[in-house]
Amino acid sequence: MVNRLNAYGGYVAELAEWPGIGDEDLLVAVANTAHGEQGEQDELADAAGMRTWWSGLGLGLPAGADPRRPDAAEGLAMLRALRAVIRGLALRNNGVDTELDTAVLDGLTLRLDLRGAPSLRADGPADLVRDVGAATVTALLRACARPGWPRLKACRGEDCRWVYVDASRNASRRWCDMAACGNRAKSASFRRRHRVGDPTTST
Repeated sequence: MVNRLNAYGGYVAELAEWPGIGDEDLLVAVANTAHGEQGEQDELADAAGMRTWWSGLGLGLPAGADPRRPDAAEGLAMLRALRAVIRGLALRNNGVDTELDTAVLDGLTLRLDLRGAPSLRADGPADLVRDVGAATVTALLRACARPGWPRLKACRGEDCRWVYVDASRNASRRWCDMAACGNRAKSASFRRRHRVGDPTTST
């Protein structure tokens, strides 16, 4: 494993072993599997969609995995719950307080894997969903211990919540896209301040 100091001041692990994607990149990818204005496009809706999403990232199966093993439905539920946790933490990093429900994750049993870089693997019969869940937990634990962790944010747009890494110099970015979500929020704020009868606009 090679560590490099990235542009926003946090160390990112470049993993030679599975899953072959940096921690922050994996967290962003998992968090953004639900998209659209109300999150109606869900890459984790079923096992087939999850595998299509994973292969679309250019990633494969862990060594020794049986590609014919079916993915358990409870594994998908855990991965969706983990996605919500990542988004919630990213919102907190952006100044938005939110409740986190981790109850579903209680069923994700993990074991320490020291065959390469220290990581966690799914305990028991493995499938791709459970292995991705374990890799995501590992990425989350490592990422939140780095100085760059507060820069992993979710957009403040209530109909967006896209997760991104804030690469601005002073870590002040609040929106995934200022031209879209940022401008909508500013317009809404302007309309609220200038409503007819709004006492804050009276002189």
